Amino acid sequence: MAAYTATAAVARPGGMTLAALLTGFVASTYGFGVYLFANLVVDMRRDLGFDYATVGLITGGAQIGFLAFSFVTSYLSRFCEGWKISLCSTFVTALSLLGLSISDDILLSAALLILQGGCSASAYVPLAEIVTRNVPQSKRARVMGLVASGTSYGVFINGLLVSFLMAAGGWRSIWLTAGLLSLSLCVCAYFFLRNTSDVEVAAAPHRRGNAARVDRRIPGPLYLLWVLAFLNGLTLLPFQTYLAPFMRDELGMSAAETGMVWSTIGAVGMASGFLGGWIADRVGTRAALALCFVTACLGSGLIYSMDQVPVFYLAGVLFALAFYPIFGLVPTYIGQLVPVSELTRAFGIANVLIGLGGVCGNLVGGLFKDIFDSFAPIYLAAGLLLLLQFLITLALPRTPS
Repeated sequence: MAAYTATAAVARPGGMTLAALLTGFVASTYGFGVYLFANLVVDMRRDLGFDYATVGLITGGAQIGFLAFSFVTSYLSRFCEGWKISLCSTFVTALSLLGLSISDDILLSAALLILQGGCSASAYVPLAEIVTRNVPQSKRARVMGLVASGTSYGVFINGLLVSFLMAAGGWRSIWLTAGLLSLSLCVCAYFFLRNTSDVEVAAAPHRRGNAARVDRRIPGPLYLLWVLAFLNGLTLLPFQTYLAPFMRDELGMSAAETGMVWSTIGAVGMASGFLGGWIADRVGTRAALALCFVTACLGSGLIYSMDQVPVFYLAGVLFALAFYPIFGLVPTYIGQLVPVSELTRAFGIANVLIGLGGVCGNLVGGLFKDIFDSFAPIYLAAGLLLLLQFLITLALPRTPS
């Protein structure tokens, strides 16, 4: 009790400040660190002289880095507080972005891009622990939903940077600006986050007994959540991967139409994470997850059964309403099942399974295209698996809303 009183007076970030900082971490590590390369690859290829086989090796290496760093983060969480891991990962991403702005060697650039893929995992995995330690139960889902939408904010900023800086300063100026923005975020975040865990750590002994009992009672639900995490990657990531090729190569839609569908997904995604979290805080995380899987299933069904452009817009909206909230609701639910001391490890395993599911889903999706000579079966399979995820969610226990 004395420790609680002594640390309670220390300045701690408010809920909105914390949410903004963590969303910034995701925007930097995913939006800049993972997705900016796709916007700049054409210009970088022209100047650095590499082929698309190298692009494939880089993106594959980044995925391996993602999986490896997820494992490492789960291990480091035993010795280091989550906010430090997440902040350091964002800082390394910032330095890598700055490095890309001056690199003239493709091997160095590839190493930096692979490192950024790993840092996206190590920055994201501890966020559930940070939110659980510092945000009241009644608001955690909406905060995690907003944080999970950070990718869409980063991608939106990417578009602005490319639009305004490419002509004036070239691709190097875009990496430089992204790196400086991320570095500035890290400086601000350090001063806000350095006191985040004092009260929670001091108060933790009062709950250890209950946490241990809960942990012994719920091995089944946690395993089910890990299965859901794998299925999330198996279905939702190929949904994104093959959407543009389906529209353009198979259905003959224009680049402008495809781009507008993607812009719609991004725009809806900027709000859907918070919306999904708000619903979860009202009706419960399990119910919100079930709603997301139904919504994504409908989107897959529309793409499979119809080939009109307006239908793809609607499917894109449905996908965005489900995709971003899901990746905030899963860690929120895990946080309601396991003690905070185990949360980063539990979510680290989930993150690894998401990545493995994405790799398997993309490989199987490519095989489906070769076997059936169409992308449509990918979306039929995704719809059926999303329906399975809905049924698995119904088997999960109720948690506090």
